[in-house]
Formats: sequence, C-alpha cells, structure tokens
Amino acid sequence: MLNQNCRTPYIMHRLLFLVLAQLLTTGTCDTNPDPEHKEKHEGNMFVPWTYEDQDWSKDYELCNGNSQSPINIDTDETILNKKLPSITLEGYNLSETEQLDLSNDGHTVKLSLPDSMSISHGFTQKYLATQLHFHWGSGATSGSEHTVDGFQYAAEMHIVHFAAKYGHLNKAALKADGIAVLGVLFQIGAEDNKNYDHIFDKLQDIAEEGANVHIPGFDINMLLPNQLYRFFRYNGSFTTPPCFQSVTWTVFNETVQISQAQLDKLETSLKTGHGMLDSNFRHAQPLNRRTVFASFSSLTSSRRIVPKENSVKLDEDDKSVDGNHFTLGDTLAVIFGTLFGCTVLAFVIYLLKQRKRQRSNTERGQKVIYKPAATMEA
Repeated sequence: MLNQNCRTPYIMHRLLFLVLAQLLTTGTCDTNPDPEHKEKHEGNMFVPWTYEDQDWSKDYELCNGNSQSPINIDTDETILNKKLPSITLEGYNLSETEQLDLSNDGHTVKLSLPDSMSISHGFTQKYLATQLHFHWGSGATSGSEHTVDGFQYAAEMHIVHFAAKYGHLNKAALKADGIAVLGVLFQIGAEDNKNYDHIFDKLQDIAEEGANVHIPGFDINMLLPNQLYRFFRYNGSFTTPPCFQSVTWTVFNETVQISQAQLDKLETSLKTGHGMLDSNFRHAQPLNRRTVFASFSSLTSSRRIVPKENSVKLDEDDKSVDGNHFTLGDTLAVIFGTLFGCTVLAFVIYLLKQRKRQRSNTERGQKVIYKPAATMEA
C-alpha cells in the first residue's frame, strides 16, 4: 500500500514507471538497489539533482510531501513512549573475509552491507541491512541532517534497512513500513575514532565520482553509540530524491565522536562531476503535526508520558497522542482549575482568620474580678 501522498493515479503511474525503468535498464531486478541515491528516469533522460538546489519537488513530487525528512527534533515536544523496545542488532560483527564495496556515488560515500546484518528486535518485524552512508558539511558549516533543539551536529551517518518480508529494497521503498534507518550524529573530539579508519582511510581511493574499492569486513557495531536504548523515533522519508515516505527513523540520542582531522577527510577527499563533494545534507523539513517519540526520559524535558498500557501506533494519521498543541478544552480546564484552587485557598484563609479572631476575643473577654482581702480589725 502506497503512502497517502501517492494515492493519485498520476503519481502511482510515475512510481511504477520508475521501478520498471530500473528493470529495463539493468535487465534484471537488482537485489541491492538504492532509491535514496538513484536518479529518476523519464523516457531516455535522467533528471539529476544536487544539494545546491534543493527544490526537488519540480521533478520528484514526493519531495513536497507532508512526511519529509530530516526534521528538527524539539526535545520539549517529544513524547516519552515506554513501549519502544531497545534496538537489538544481529550479524553486525562481519568477518574479514566478507568483502564490502565502498563507493563515491556523487552524492555521498556509501558502504554496501550484506543482508545477513539485521535489526532483530526493536520493531514488530525484521529489517535487513543494505548500506550505510554519510552526510557532512564544509569547513564553514556543520553537516548533520537532523538537528536537535535547532543544533546542527558535525556530520551524520545513516544505516539503511528494508523490511525482510518485502524481499528487496526497491519493493520495500514503496511500502509505508518498508524502510528503517538508524541515524547517528557526530561531534568533534580530541582524538581519532579508530573504529572509522576502515572507511576514512580509504576515501582518497574513491576520490572521483563513480569510483569504488573493496574493503574487508569489520565489526559495524563499533560505529554505533553504546546506548542503543536511548533514541528518538518518528515516521518520515528518504532525505534524497525520490523522497519516498516509507522510512521509520531511529535517531540515537548519544552522539559518536570523531576528530577534526577525520571530519576534514570527509569534507575534502571526495569529488563530484561539478566540484568538491561537501555540504551534502538536506535542510530540515516541516514536522506537519507528526509525533516524535522518545524512548528515554530527560530531567530537562517536559515530554508527556505515554503509559505502558496504552499502545501507540507510529502512523502519521494517528492523532491520538499529540503533544504539540493545547485544545480549547485543555485551556478552559486550566483556567477553571486555577480559579477553583484560588477560591478554596481564599476560603481556607478566611476560616483561619475567623477562628483566630474568635480565640482572641474569648481571651480578652475573660476579665479578672479583683476582690480585696478582708481586713481584721484590732
């Protein structure tokens, strides 16, 4: 079932045409396609896109949808959902005999991942890994796609998974529950993060657009934060054309540190057909009344709490839990509640004053009657 923004026949035909065009141009059904970074095919012409001009909806209608990503995560508006389970990963510790493809596709640096890697717990279904990639800025700007309370981090990594029941990424990308992406935010630390040397040390080998190298497998777990149970969750989209709105996002609260030198490698090592590959992040998109859930509480947050016994469906049409706006009833309840409280308090104060006044009058009313002692005459 297509997302609600794909319901018109015109858009459905264009989506189907995109998939058919891919099959015709490759001669087979690619088991590891990547709609997040694939350009749209119309007839015999490709419609390219760039980060410099992000008005992508001219050629990709879904990029103007109501559930687009990335977003700014306003922590004061998130809702604590105690039913969100911790993320459990399987098969992430890859053998060195596993050969991974590291490539420069002109939009990012991408590392292919085997579908033996999966998210085995954390959702109602199993998701299989397909690739990870990065978004970064330039020397003058930070480059994370998601921002938190308006703060943009140095860079961001996305690990893309597709629902196992759909078989491959192309089919899953057209389904509302088809894609799960893990988002990792980066901050700058004092030392190199050696866990990323497997990737960053090879960037010079894929400097040109279209270049790729094979690297041995390693433990992908080491690229992730330690606290996989603390995250934000919302429904959104791919952050590049064709912007399919089929992604369940998990953005971890704990950041990963890399050094400034490692960030510089990301910002200066890769090229595209029109220059340096940098600032490859999409700007934050409107939330449009979607709910952002948090798996953890915060002392500085005013998040509403979803009780354990209440099941919350993560669907953009579900308005049963929405902490973004007060209703008129909420406002009136607050006003009348405040007035009632003030009235009760005033009445209590009045009673206390009356009782004190009565006690004072009683004490003053008990006068001492003086009687002189009888005198004895001589």
